[in-house]
Amino acid sequence: MKKIIFKFWNDILDEDYVERVWAEPIDEEKGHYKIDNIPYFVTSYSDGDVVRVENEFEELVVKELIKPSGNTTINIIFFECANKQGVLDKLTSFGCEYEGMENFITGYYSVNVPEAVDYKPIYKLLNELELAEQLSFREA
Repeated sequence: MKKIIFKFWNDILDEDYVERVWAEPIDEEKGHYKIDNIPYFVTSYSDGDVVRVENEFEELVVKELIKPSGNTTINIIFFECANKQGVLDKLTSFGCEYEGMENFITGYYSVNVPEAVDYKPIYKLLNELELAEQLSFREA
């Protein structure tokens, strides 16, 4: 496993940002790596996607998506009144995985929805909770 990086404008933090994720080398000669964790902020990429990287100053910088995994990444920010653990448990019961950033942004989580998981009930749940002002979410 190696760390690869994304360089982008982070619209949540409102700043230039570098996000590092773990990746599995697929074809190092071509610079192809498979993302092996859930991105927190970068959009248009998900766990399992194959990307092409270039070595820039000893860092593997993502340049393009080679093969999408079919997975979907959702970013959630829970409001104080939310039953955060209950929602996360429900998402897990649907077949999702999540990673949190409680030590950096309280209530912020990234969720991986595998391609094989039915997305409709997940969207319905999150949309209802957003309308009830329990959380806010975006499809990254």
